[in-house]
Amino acid sequence: MNAFVSLPADIAECRRIATPAGRSLALYRLHGPRKGPALLFGHANGFAAGCYATILKGLAQSCDVFAFDAAGHGGSDSTIENVEKFCAVDAIMDDVEAITRAAQDWSGTTHLHYAAHSLCGAAMIALALFRPERFAALDLAGLMLFEPPLYPLDGHPLRPFADDHQQRRVARTLARRSEFKGGPDELTDYLGAREMFAAFPRDAIAEHARATLRAENDTWRLACAPQIEAGYFLSLGRPLLSPALPGYRGPKIHFVAGDIDAAKAKGDWVTGMMEYAHATVAGSALTVLPGRSHMMIFEDRARCLALLQNFANTVGS
Repeated sequence: MNAFVSLPADIAECRRIATPAGRSLALYRLHGPRKGPALLFGHANGFAAGCYATILKGLAQSCDVFAFDAAGHGGSDSTIENVEKFCAVDAIMDDVEAITRAAQDWSGTTHLHYAAHSLCGAAMIALALFRPERFAALDLAGLMLFEPPLYPLDGHPLRPFADDHQQRRVARTLARRSEFKGGPDELTDYLGAREMFAAFPRDAIAEHARATLRAENDTWRLACAPQIEAGYFLSLGRPLLSPALPGYRGPKIHFVAGDIDAAKAKGDWVTGMMEYAHATVAGSALTVLPGRSHMMIFEDRARCLALLQNFANTVGS
């Protein structure tokens, strides 16, 4: 069993949740008043629940907040054997359903708000599209999704850009450095020099480093192995969800997107698909954050926290 947790005990209590996919996932409940609505939060690929600690602690002042580490991340089970199966869409659907039910049981309410960034947003959309009866049975209050990766359809103007970006991103991920003998401080310095983290406050990079790096003997390694991160990119890096999106039936989705020009400057296509998502999902809402990229939730934590608080505390948000 993985003893590492991305949200330490002084911030959250942790339970291990067994999923039908045969792995154990870390589910956290943040310390706080535990009054108000219940909200479950999911993270992006290569990140972990603890990367969002500042936002989650802010939410816990008015909400009963739960968060989790997806398989292969943080304190959840991981393996680099048969990565394709481990990262398959069927497996992430099993996981998000099991985690949601566990959070509902723990909170004592079925009317749970679900919010997620990137990967874990795609997991819930997949469940809604491909297992609609099981998704409907969760009876979620609403969804706030920060740029779930919806791969461009055949013929979409962003498709060539996405195909090129996907190939280069997987190659870069597989070549990524994963060992840092200097621990979180070294990783913080290393990430601070990378373009993706350029607009992060320094404390947000340090939070990320503490949540994604675990001690192993005389060194520190990324909790999410590069093979796993690349595996999720490949699993979702195809037009699987986008063509099925018109069939979405469920509670209102509030999409949150960055600025396409800011995103393209960082070589990302995901932002550009949020207009399509908003236009395709009936009754959905879209908030665009000017000047922000796919990592808007770290680039503008105050604005994103306010959006989440409003989402959780407004009926029919």
